[in-house]
Amino acid sequence: MNLFNDSDSEVEPLSESFVPTAPRLDARITETTFDGLLSPPLRLHEDLARGCGGQIWPAGNTLAKYVLRNFSNDGLRGKRIIEIGAGGGLVGLAMASAFRKSDYDLYLTDQEPMMELMRQNTDLNGLNVNLEILNWGEPLPKFAESPVDIVLAADCVYYEPAFPLLEKTLLDLAGENTTVLFCHKKRRRADLRFMKSIKKKLHFVEIKDYPEYEESSRESVFLYKVTRKSS
Repeated sequence: MNLFNDSDSEVEPLSESFVPTAPRLDARITETTFDGLLSPPLRLHEDLARGCGGQIWPAGNTLAKYVLRNFSNDGLRGKRIIEIGAGGGLVGLAMASAFRKSDYDLYLTDQEPMMELMRQNTDLNGLNVNLEILNWGEPLPKFAESPVDIVLAADCVYYEPAFPLLEKTLLDLAGENTTVLFCHKKRRRADLRFMKSIKKKLHFVEIKDYPEYEESSRESVFLYKVTRKSS
């Protein structure tokens, strides 16, 4: 399966004060095989002490299952992949665990408060991936300036003040040969406004060819393949 400018902006970067308060959840370790798609199971610390990214959310499960079904060691060889808003690292770590035999560069990114949880989950599964800070709305850091083949984004549409910052980062990362796999749960009208805005700048195609599509749709979880619009 072939799934395939950095410039200053007036958009104010996302600061830690923009991180929404997380709902209450007792810290725990969760195991998942993603309905039998991954063996051994992925183990994750879930802990909302540093933000809502510390919990497993529905869009993350949907995107992880899609990645596990549609990628391969051979197909990933030589690719550069960045997950944004990775939280505890569910999607990226599922990829890293399933495709250990391939040579590709995988970066899991989020704000500084989530770094410790990502490190814990990486160590818990004995994986070796790149963990980096990437604040939405800021100029891309050095590791993200080179062309990116795949961007993973799950449940990043959840906090309205961050929407213009997320949009800027997606536009910066999406090069001519980049595929963004974008999965989100529609929760409120503001989410629709964000989608309407970004669809004017990037090309969205809804992905429907996966077994959980009907169930996901009922739960308002939608998965897209996103590319740059032709100039």
